[in-house]
Amino acid sequence: MAAKSSKQKITFINVLQILTLAALLGYMEYAVDSGAVNKVFMASPYSILKEAARIITDGTLWPHLFLTLQEVAVGYALAAAFGIAVGLIWTMFPKVEAYSNVFFSSVMAIPKTAILPLLILWFGIGFKSKVVLIFLFSVFQILYNTVTGAKECKIEYLKVARVFNATKMQTVFKVMLPAALPSMFNGLRLAAATALTGVVFSEMQSAKAGLGYLLSESQTLLNTPRMFFIIILVTVISVCFVKLIAVIEYLVCHRWKGIV
Repeated sequence: MAAKSSKQKITFINVLQILTLAALLGYMEYAVDSGAVNKVFMASPYSILKEAARIITDGTLWPHLFLTLQEVAVGYALAAAFGIAVGLIWTMFPKVEAYSNVFFSSVMAIPKTAILPLLILWFGIGFKSKVVLIFLFSVFQILYNTVTGAKECKIEYLKVARVFNATKMQTVFKVMLPAALPSMFNGLRLAAATALTGVVFSEMQSAKAGLGYLLSESQTLLNTPRMFFIIILVTVISVCFVKLIAVIEYLVCHRWKGIV
């Protein structure tokens, strides 16, 4: 009975969400078409769909989309590999963490948007500067969540490892790493969201292609429907990216179900 009531409650909430979204879209359509809101400041859902269909079918969107996805994939992969590796090194060698943590914390405190001019100076306005900025946007969430998860490993697991004379490497990779997975994947999810933020910002400031560049160009041309579509597209990509990490988390953590 309780399960049925809970299911009905979820269904009611979902219906309410759909009705709210439909009402909002309907108001946007009416407000723009009636002239109550200037078309420069707001786009109707129909005009957004029309512009989306146009740039999809004429091929305008695809080069920008593929470039942005490539930049995110490379920058995020480097951040994940580096963040997890350094996190495990810190776990194995506390003195290394004590020495280097202050430097990492200092870099993390720097506003990433403020160093974009330096990145452009060092790496140019192309692919490399975008990858480096994405790396900086993403790596610290992964690093510190990995360290936190590893340090929260249950003392019983560590005692068992010592009883069986496990080496430091075996303890880290077979005990601490599995125990750190939930926290580590939490960092990976956070980094996935910020990676898109980093790439769009950098492309808006200094690029000749990419979704951020397309958004900036649309702003210059006062193409409001295209601006709304790009924003929606980036949001959808970000949500899908986070969901993908969640699926990977489930598959990986399921392997260590007894530990995680």
